[in-house]
Amino acid sequence: MKKPKASRKDALASNMAYIARSVSPRMRTIHVCSFILACILAGLTLLAMHYAIQTQAKSNRITEAHHECQQAVDVLQETSDSLTYEARQYVETADPQHLNNYINEVEHSKHRESALQTLRENASNQKAVEALEQAREYSNSLSKTELRAMRLVAETQEGLSIPDSLQDITLSKDEQKLSNGEKRDLASKQVSDERYMRQKLDIKNQVQESSDLLIETLRDDLERCNAALDAQLTALRVGIILLLFVLAFVILSTTITMLWPMAVYEQNIRDDQALDPMGAQELRYLTAAYNDMYARNHDRAESLSYEANNDALTGVHNRGSFDKLLSQNKSSCALILVDIDYFKNFNDEWGHEMGDAILVEVAATLYASFKSTDHVCRIGGDEFAVIMADAHPNLRNVIAFRIEKVATFLRDTSNGLPAATVSVGIAFGELGCAEDELFKRADSALYEVKRRGRDGYAFYGET
Repeated sequence: MKKPKASRKDALASNMAYIARSVSPRMRTIHVCSFILACILAGLTLLAMHYAIQTQAKSNRITEAHHECQQAVDVLQETSDSLTYEARQYVETADPQHLNNYINEVEHSKHRESALQTLRENASNQKAVEALEQAREYSNSLSKTELRAMRLVAETQEGLSIPDSLQDITLSKDEQKLSNGEKRDLASKQVSDERYMRQKLDIKNQVQESSDLLIETLRDDLERCNAALDAQLTALRVGIILLLFVLAFVILSTTITMLWPMAVYEQNIRDDQALDPMGAQELRYLTAAYNDMYARNHDRAESLSYEANNDALTGVHNRGSFDKLLSQNKSSCALILVDIDYFKNFNDEWGHEMGDAILVEVAATLYASFKSTDHVCRIGGDEFAVIMADAHPNLRNVIAFRIEKVATFLRDTSNGLPAATVSVGIAFGELGCAEDELFKRADSALYEVKRRGRDGYAFYGET
């Protein structure tokens, strides 16, 4: 018949058992090495996380600076255009409100100065710094032109309180000689001629150049930060993955070297079996210790069982074991009772040691003369019994032959022992026959042999 193929579950269990037997690391070594490796990986992961946080913060600062620079450029352009507008409107309309707006921006609000300062603070490129300084100089020059034009107009307004910033501007003698209309014409020319427009264009170009350089630098810094952040996040992901691998390794190694063998051992202990050394060395040591205790307890239990069921002198079954065997027999059998003739004479003539030797010899002869499936018992001082399972009356000749063989061997004195004879009574018990009834039959047959003069055998029911 073809052997059935093992299931995948059985194959997996077999492979796991093979691995557990083939490896014998020390769990302490595995755990210490795994702990050290995990600490190193955790430290590197935390370091990568720290640098990633710093890089992200730097990237945020660069982004914020980029936004501030964009706003500063817009504010600078708007403020410059607003000052030009206020100056021209004052020159054309002589409305003091435009003058006040201009002076308020230059002396108090100072949006242009704040915007230039913001650009200067974020400028790490030297060319950008130089462009900003040049734009500042152009802006100051343009402001002087605008203030001079507004001073000319202010001179034409009687009763106007001239602000301090305009009083600091001194008109030339030629300008002072001009009429009010000429002064206004000269002022209008100063804020609208080609030179003025070129100054405004120069300021715009310098600011644009500076802002372009500054924003380009910030963009490069941002790209480097993003590249560094990507590398740090990659390192962080690798660290986490390696930590997961270490964790999986610890779980797998613990399962293979500890949990799996312990599950096998639990079943072995439930089945009262010795343990097969497997897994970690610590577990193998415990297994060896358990197996040693198991073997000693098993030997002790066998010894106690042997002592409880066997005769201490002859080694065959004792009376308690005989009663148990006879009561457990569920088939037809033969019961043979053997009594040593005049056994008291051996003790009286040769001593108890010789009597014991005769008992041992009779037990050994009976054991050797019958099959291993038959049970030889010592049921009294000089009384023995043999229980033959599955024995029928048609085996009389076989039983008689074996008994004669025993008698012949006991008469032989070549072994240094005196000749001995036995009386034997045999009875057959059919299925359902009570053990007491069977014993009475065999004992009745034995009594018949003794009545005849001993040294013989008889079957129950035969005369």
